[in-house]
Amino acid sequence: LKALQAGKHVFVEKPLAINNEQLDAITEAINESPLLTVGFNRRFAPLAVELSKSLLGRHEPLYMHYRVNAGYIPLNHWTHDPAQGGGRVIGEGCHFVDFLAFLAGAAPDSVGAHALPDNGKYREDNLSMTFTFPDGSVGVGDYLANGDRSFPKERLEVFCGGGVAVLDDFRSLEMVHDGHRTVTRKAQDKGWYNEWVAFSQAIREGGEP
Repeated sequence: LKALQAGKHVFVEKPLAINNEQLDAITEAINESPLLTVGFNRRFAPLAVELSKSLLGRHEPLYMHYRVNAGYIPLNHWTHDPAQGGGRVIGEGCHFVDFLAFLAGAAPDSVGAHALPDNGKYREDNLSMTFTFPDGSVGVGDYLANGDRSFPKERLEVFCGGGVAVLDDFRSLEMVHDGHRTVTRKAQDKGWYNEWVAFSQAIREGGEP
């Protein structure tokens, strides 16, 4: 907030804010300020960009299912602190909401959620969130702390217009349409480098945050 008020370009890791008061203050500060970019790197991942391009020109809404095997963290971890980390959904889950919005091409217009009981071991970090989007698309985000960290962390399945795409932990992208299957495999890349390239280019040349 101080950097924005000083007229500086700002890159901030997620979350941008952990309560409405912080968000309101930042929103007011960026009205006439330089570029602000939040570290939602997934949308910059090479396989994510490839998936997004495959959805251009679609004529039907999307069904998206994003499963996140986040793994357990102790109850005294700072991320759980509502004043410091904001909890895991605000602190990290925002990544996956952003990615669903990126693919849908708009922010969600409704959200619902259901969670497993904490039973003294968890802190509201085993839940399923459902988002609807203006074009009728639906996104489901499952954020889970009760799994095994040795299992891959992230898997996204997208269904639309007779096709299916599966993005597996940002290592492979499988696309099936009209009986034809293609698989692209790369070293895991969640988009951090491309995110910084986009930020620096926007500063030099102008552009969207």
